[in-house]
Amino acid sequence: MNGGTFQNMAPNAKRSFFVTVTLAAIATVIYLFCVQPCSDELMVARRNLAELQDKQYRTDIDLKRSGTVSKDLNDLEAELKPFRDAMLVPLLESYSMRAKSLLDPIALGAGLDDVTYSDEPFRALPLPTPMPRQLHTRVAVKLTATGSYQQAVSFLLRLEKEMPLVSLQKLDITARSIPESQAVTMVLEWPAKGGLTRK
Repeated sequence: MNGGTFQNMAPNAKRSFFVTVTLAAIATVIYLFCVQPCSDELMVARRNLAELQDKQYRTDIDLKRSGTVSKDLNDLEAELKPFRDAMLVPLLESYSMRAKSLLDPIALGAGLDDVTYSDEPFRALPLPTPMPRQLHTRVAVKLTATGSYQQAVSFLLRLEKEMPLVSLQKLDITARSIPESQAVTMVLEWPAKGGLTRK
């Protein structure tokens, strides 16, 4: 609107124009400084509400499942127990001493004589990625004894039945003049805990 047109306007029209411009300016200021910030805060509040409702929904589900979760944990512990029990733990800082305490009853039951045990080098296992907190290894224990071929097989069958996670790495039977007194050498491997990668 140019100046001439404004000058030719009636006083009531000028007043109406000023009122309209003033109200438009006030409306713009109210929108920019009141409505827009409130709208932004409302959007943030709605997003927070949605997150809290989702969290509450998941918490409610967890609470409903709490009975079954403890049962699932107990079932899982029961499934893991044979594997944890199978881990060879050193006795007097010696794995062969622990193997002796576990294997002597089986060896005597199978009829083997002069049973001795010694530690063998550890076998390195491949490392998974990402690295677990607890590493595991295979501990080898060498067993030497005298007995017949049948007694050695009987020992291995009982070992397989009673300690299924123990594996046979090596078996040597050296013939002697007395068939019931062969020289038997076995290298047995146990799962065992290695080091911790982090605390």
